[in-house]
Amino acid sequence: MNRLLIVDDESIIVNGLVDLFVQQDILPLEVYGAHSAAEALKLLSQIRMDIVITDIGMPEMDGLELQKRINQAWPHCKVIILTGFSEFQFIQDALRNQGIDYVLKGEGDEVIFKAVEKAIELNKEEVKMQELIAQAGKQLRQTIPLLQKEFLQHILQGDLYSISRLAEHFAELQIPLHADHPVMLVLVRVDSFREEYSIYDRNLLVYSIQNVAQEYLQSSLTLLPVELNHSRMLWFIQPKIPASNQFVTWADSKNFLMGSLELIQQTCKDLLGTPLSFILQERPTPWPQVSDVYGQCTKWMSRGLGLGSEFLWVYQDKEEKVCEPKQTSLNDNHLGKQLDQLRLYLQNGQKENFETVLSDILLTGSDHANEPMIEQEIYYSLVPIFLSHMNRYFSQEVGHHSNISKLTSLETHTSWRDITDFFKELSSAIFAEKKVGMEHEENVVINKVQKYIQHHLDGDLSLVRIGDVVGHNSKYLSRLYKKSTGEDLSSYISRTKLVHAQTMLQETSLKIYEISSAVGFLSEPYFYRFFRKATGMTPQEYREIHSVDRR
Repeated sequence: MNRLLIVDDESIIVNGLVDLFVQQDILPLEVYGAHSAAEALKLLSQIRMDIVITDIGMPEMDGLELQKRINQAWPHCKVIILTGFSEFQFIQDALRNQGIDYVLKGEGDEVIFKAVEKAIELNKEEVKMQELIAQAGKQLRQTIPLLQKEFLQHILQGDLYSISRLAEHFAELQIPLHADHPVMLVLVRVDSFREEYSIYDRNLLVYSIQNVAQEYLQSSLTLLPVELNHSRMLWFIQPKIPASNQFVTWADSKNFLMGSLELIQQTCKDLLGTPLSFILQERPTPWPQVSDVYGQCTKWMSRGLGLGSEFLWVYQDKEEKVCEPKQTSLNDNHLGKQLDQLRLYLQNGQKENFETVLSDILLTGSDHANEPMIEQEIYYSLVPIFLSHMNRYFSQEVGHHSNISKLTSLETHTSWRDITDFFKELSSAIFAEKKVGMEHEENVVINKVQKYIQHHLDGDLSLVRIGDVVGHNSKYLSRLYKKSTGEDLSSYISRTKLVHAQTMLQETSLKIYEISSAVGFLSEPYFYRFFRKATGMTPQEYREIHSVDRR
């Protein structure tokens, strides 16, 4: 939808052209009028315009000066000069100032219509695919660090697809690591923050720690840090590949790394006042095993020695069994990611995505049917997601239908098959209720729009104004109305104007020009044109026919 502004100090021209473009249904236009350059500039300061038709010979500020001001504020706006002057100099000045066309007054509506059509095509041509791709590439480069972090988190969660295409993804995301070499994982914990530190201070501190680490390691090791939460980081480390590297074995690299971690720990304590703890494995880790090693490091950090402060510990595969955490075949990190996805999909109403992830989680539970503790962990991880959403957003009827007591008690289910069916049925009920709620809210908006139009037929019925009234962006509102009613909003406005005009012609003795004004037409001739196109007769003919019918 293009926005068109018509500027002229003669009301008859402004009103006539506004009606011409409002009533046509060929070009996608939202039309505005202004009766002076000052009024046009005020409107342009509030609303972006795509096309402006302006007269040249206006008092106070002429059309050429207005054109320059428009170019400064909205460089992509197309300006069409409407003039009674045929002198070459005026036309040359207008085109030199980036005007795209000029129309002589008196040439007729068809010429003006074609000029606007040309402007719309030019606007389309400016949006080149190459420009969009270049812009997307620039934005992508700015988001590379975030994409790197997200990808490495997929690796930590054991994403087999990501691991299978490691080299390809490293190249795409400019990750400075080698897919065909193992990696050393270092789990880093900030043991404590000062109480007065804000979120900003903490983030700044984390970046400072990473800078200290880069300073000590960069001569021989490649470091790529990933923040896990406000107090933990994971460092991916590999020896630099060039032959000039002094460390030719992983043993050498590990010794250098251990000594450097001690220096990093001491420097952060002395300069930043921040105690750090480190856990790393004795040997480098092949990429397919990164998820398992990360899970093991996390467990060690959360128990036993990990409860202390400022430690630097290299754990070995053959730790004493008495100290080793209980092992399970459940991937905690992957499950956590899936649960986060469920919350997001439920909140956003993404039914298909939600059901896909839910099915995967329930299938995992089925695969651990003989492990009651894992069944309980999966089940009671799902319960708060469903229960919290239902408590906040749904009626008692839905809660009763879904049987809240059954949701909160694993023992009420006879098998994991029963649990799977229950959660899938509950999911369907929730999304059905969400759909009803969405349709209700949409109907409320549509009713507000229609009531406003019916009560303001003689006023401002632009999409921007209607959007302001109901609190929605004009483009979104236009799409919503079409989706909900199957009718364009502009068609509804025209139909409503026609019905009201017909009613007044039948039931009142108002003059034709009074009826024209009452239904929002700025000039009587365009009301005649609109009415004839819609009914096949003039307003007077319609009145006479229906007057006879009443008699």
